[in-house]
Amino acid sequence: MSLMLRFVLLPTRGFTTDEPHNTAAIETFLTTMAAHGPRRLEVPPPPRVARFTVLDSIHANGAKLVAMSDVALMRLKREQPGLRVVPEVFYRKARAPRPRLIETVQMFATRTVLERHTLKVVLKETGQALRDVDVIAFSDFAAGRGAQGTTNARGQLNLEFPRSVKVLERVYVYPAHSGWPVLLHNWPLRAGTIEVPAIALDFIDSRAKAYPRRAPADGRGVTVGVIDTGVGPHAALTVAGGMNAVTGEDAADWSDSHVHGTHVAGIIAANGNAGGFLGVSPAVTLRAYRVFGKGAEGASSFAIAKAIDRAVADGCDLLNLSLGGGPDDPTTSEAIKAARAKGVVCVIASGNEGGPVAWPARHPLAVSISALGFKGAWPAGAMQVQTVTEPTGKEQSFIADFSNTGPEIDLTGPGVGVISCIPHDRFGVMDGTSMACPAVTGALARRLAADTATLGMPRDADRADAIVRLALAVARDMGLPPLAQGAGLAQ
Repeated sequence: MSLMLRFVLLPTRGFTTDEPHNTAAIETFLTTMAAHGPRRLEVPPPPRVARFTVLDSIHANGAKLVAMSDVALMRLKREQPGLRVVPEVFYRKARAPRPRLIETVQMFATRTVLERHTLKVVLKETGQALRDVDVIAFSDFAAGRGAQGTTNARGQLNLEFPRSVKVLERVYVYPAHSGWPVLLHNWPLRAGTIEVPAIALDFIDSRAKAYPRRAPADGRGVTVGVIDTGVGPHAALTVAGGMNAVTGEDAADWSDSHVHGTHVAGIIAANGNAGGFLGVSPAVTLRAYRVFGKGAEGASSFAIAKAIDRAVADGCDLLNLSLGGGPDDPTTSEAIKAARAKGVVCVIASGNEGGPVAWPARHPLAVSISALGFKGAWPAGAMQVQTVTEPTGKEQSFIADFSNTGPEIDLTGPGVGVISCIPHDRFGVMDGTSMACPAVTGALARRLAADTATLGMPRDADRADAIVRLALAVARDMGLPPLAQGAGLAQ
């Protein structure tokens, strides 16, 4: 039996056959494929079977997500030579990477006696036990040897090491909420308890340092779409609507399937209803578009394109995409171009590999964002100290060690040690171009709201160009390399 593969079908040009230079044959074919379900492709000689199923569709005459056998793929290419048949690809959340174990306790067990150690993680200020804290402990960091786990409701986890291990070279501690991540060096196992600084909502983190003046009315009149893992629930976030673009899931369920999208949305639009915490543009109209399925690590290129298309139709002015890492992809490319042609700008995280700008941020019509930090904009002992690089710019700023950079970078934003919302009215700290991107989106929304002439332009490519021109013209030069900061810190 032939393996069923997933592809996106695109017209010869553009996202739908409304674009010129598409043939009547392509329009007819895509339109007949608008309804979901199996299709029949004749493949002589019998009894060869060309299995072909339409899984999802964006417009009757537009992109389709299909599953088909290799036989059907070859047959389709012969029958519709003007049709673009491109693989479905997946993108990651643009959070800063974590260290990875190479040799785990299971490998230890084959050759040595192990000893169990119970560790507990608490808030430094109060002693409160913290659950949902990821701990990655290395007995030999260079060899990648160690153990990891997550704390339970009592703030505890058990880790096993050979009896000879008394001191851990490095311990990485990542609270999901309530506390700052910390990095411990040469930590004695007998200590047992790890203290992490508690999150204070009035702490001057990198976002607050970059944008110290925030007012509840900032951003009013601008609509921002967050294309991510979903948003909320959170008391500080008012979501006007949205869509779940994941094929096969409930389209009305745009709540957060992870924590990432809520954190991103809070950076942009937290409204002060929880502890007085304000985003960069608290008064924007916020819309949520979920592209990560429940439990999924990756977001489909088709889901992203579908979300962009819907967000444009919903009247969004700016779209935040804190994701990336896949190959150059025609599906997302056409969606970004279609949005730009209708006056909507995609602001996209550059990625976190410390290398060249990732796709889709390197798309020529994207606004690509790197991550900046400020030395000391974190509590003592916090893990963010390891992200510092040289050279140092104005106000002790730096480009984070994880941030992708290159000629595609347009702007930089605060992405090191950023406090924001976590579902169910909690707050957490994250790092990444994922965090820098919404800070820039929020700053641009605030600037656009104050420029009624640009905001009121007809929704076409000229409007999108004017929005980007506005963003670049007012950026603040932080004295960092142009290929790292672009035009500078978004204002």
